[in-house]
Amino acid sequence: MPMNLKDEIVAGESYSLEFKRVPNEEREKYLKTVVAFANGKGGRILFGVANDRTVVGIPNERIFAEMDGIVNSISDACAPKIPVDVCVERVDGKSLIALDVFAGTRCPYYLKSQGEKDGVYIRVGATTQQADDATRHELALESEGRSFDKEPCLDAKISDKTIKALCAKMYKTARWNCKTDAERRKVKRVTEKQLEAWGIIKRVRDKWVGSNAYALLTGDAAQSIRIKCGVFKGDTKAVFVDRREFTGSICELIEQAHDYILAKINMGCHFKGVFRRDRYELPPDGLRELVINAFAHRNYFDHDAPIFVAVYDTRVEITSPGGLPRGLTAEKAISGCSKIRNKALAEALSYMRYVEGWGSGFLRVNEELADYGAHPVEIEDAGIATRLNVYRVAANAQSDRHEGNEGNRECNHEPNEPNRAPNDTNGGTNGTNGGTNGTNQIVECLRETPCISLDELAKRIGVSRRTIVRMIDRLKKQGCIRRKGGTRGVWEVL
Repeated sequence: MPMNLKDEIVAGESYSLEFKRVPNEEREKYLKTVVAFANGKGGRILFGVANDRTVVGIPNERIFAEMDGIVNSISDACAPKIPVDVCVERVDGKSLIALDVFAGTRCPYYLKSQGEKDGVYIRVGATTQQADDATRHELALESEGRSFDKEPCLDAKISDKTIKALCAKMYKTARWNCKTDAERRKVKRVTEKQLEAWGIIKRVRDKWVGSNAYALLTGDAAQSIRIKCGVFKGDTKAVFVDRREFTGSICELIEQAHDYILAKINMGCHFKGVFRRDRYELPPDGLRELVINAFAHRNYFDHDAPIFVAVYDTRVEITSPGGLPRGLTAEKAISGCSKIRNKALAEALSYMRYVEGWGSGFLRVNEELADYGAHPVEIEDAGIATRLNVYRVAANAQSDRHEGNEGNRECNHEPNEPNRAPNDTNGGTNGTNGGTNGTNQIVECLRETPCISLDELAKRIGVSRRTIVRMIDRLKKQGCIRRKGGTRGVWEVL
């Protein structure tokens, strides 16, 4: 049931609601908010309400003069022309001026006195902030129905050979991310025509031109992106324990970031009867979903700006450049609402099974976190960046969630040593020496049951099949195991 005006005032300022006491005395402030609302999803300014939510009202003899002054100020000070509506509202016997600002279609809107660069403002939570360069450019493209990832990247190296390599890589990744053999059999190969339909490549005068999405998917230096990962002591960035920086294609960086997080969080074991199942303190698939979200929905205008992954004592923090897409709030995102910022990348990531359904990601992650006894994902929109926080829990936090299963109990392994990244060849912790990413349990299982399938191995270890595939590949590259006899063969521990 929608709230009445008095209830909205009691609830306080929000993404789409602002309070101003007197119009003329706060002219510059409310004009910034008008611009911000027009650049977003629209909003309402209530004149005659103080910041502390006190309804002070506007004297009746001044109502119409103030309304005319507001409309004239917006027309004189803002560009392009912003669509607004103004009316009188009554609360507790007092008159208020309600200014409704509608979402504009000619973004970016700005204050003439500050210019097209410095005069652009956006709404971040319940505050109005000056837009950065990347946000201004994105607003301009969006108003024309375009997205940055579909724009041509003229410096990207492209040929028939590199296009075929990308198609083959996407096909292989899609099959790898499938959960069942039946799903893998349904995957169709990617073709040049399909890439063109998605906006990843374009034919110009009998030559292929790659888009920004093409460069991001191939790891081309023209759109080089990176991710910075670190482990910190305590809950601040004051003391580094470990840090790594990775560069490459989007797919490579997703896997590297996910592996890094798993190597740095704790792992515990859950006993069901006499069987022991190891599990991380946070759901691996849920963490992977959040990493994918950071790459799928970030702002790529400033491609040099990295994504940050920080592991603290109490939480895992993932920060991506750019605020939430226009019109999307943290509350809407958590509830399942999604707005696609990078349309070509969205098609590619969906084909490769990195995403199952747009809008369902946070809902799915929060269900997994609840099963682990963890708090829901926390989203912070800082305007120039979006931050996702997942609060860590002990590996035995869910022991009380197994009512009715006699013999169930949980224990803790030693916490992961946060001084080396996964696959570190300089003495770092890895799965072959009692390490932190669960590969030691894989070795034990393969030694005990050489003919075990990947699905059964994933079930026994307590992680997803694709996580098992990554760990198996790592062990094979390190020369720890090998496969004898093909698909019907057995595993041999070296």
